Amino acid sequence: MKISNCVVGSIALATTVAGANAAFLGITGTNYQVVDGSRQFSVMDIYADFSGNYDKLVNYYGTTAHTGLVMTSLNGVSNTSSALVPSNGAAFAQAAGTGWMPSASAASNAWDSFVTIGARTQDYIPLSSSSSSITADPNFLNGNTNGASTVAGGSNLAGAYQGAGWYTAAPLDTHDLAGTYLDKRIMLGRFSVETTNMLTTDVLTIQFKGNVTMKVNGTSAGGGTTSQPFFDQTFTYGFVPAPGAIALLGLAGLMGRRRR
Repeated sequence: MKISNCVVGSIALATTVAGANAAFLGITGTNYQVVDGSRQFSVMDIYADFSGNYDKLVNYYGTTAHTGLVMTSLNGVSNTSSALVPSNGAAFAQAAGTGWMPSASAASNAWDSFVTIGARTQDYIPLSSSSSSITADPNFLNGNTNGASTVAGGSNLAGAYQGAGWYTAAPLDTHDLAGTYLDKRIMLGRFSVETTNMLTTDVLTIQFKGNVTMKVNGTSAGGGTTSQPFFDQTFTYGFVPAPGAIALLGLAGLMGRRRR
């Protein structure tokens, strides 16, 4: 399995953040390529960026006022935020037998999509809990579905759409602290799309919109001020089409010239 980080690096923040504290720097994404045999994937890791060692994150969620959305758009065609099956040809990629919750069996697949709060590897076992560190909230309709290729959100008891969400079941663990990582970025999820058959003309994006609950400006692991900022960010995937896709594109151009 080959991983390339040179196509698209860290993407700068360009988002609306309501009620952001100075210690919360925003939402960013890092895009890279993974080649697994004859298959190619473009992978987007999304983070909440902080400046303090004890800045802490516990969940991602949507509300009726600020809905949560995690969905792809291919050539301007987006999935609906409640779709169980992608309708635009840009499904999120998951390893066989796994869903959105981290799975140790998928840890060797660098392209496998999963959600998280902090931990960047799926085989991480939280020190403060023997249970899974990530749990889907009730509005995450396919959070525990094997092979789920969308992030499907749902409505609350009053019938108002809120969107999917997830949280850590081990909120006191060190992986929830920004200072655990040299870059002080707390990972929110890995969202991979297979690009094997995509063309150079294709434009693939992901919209990541919602809320997070955090503690910032603390001087200890449990300290700090609670903040719940809202954000709405769109990231563009970079990818190198497979040789076969490039050849087909060239053939289409050749056929067009012959017709004229």
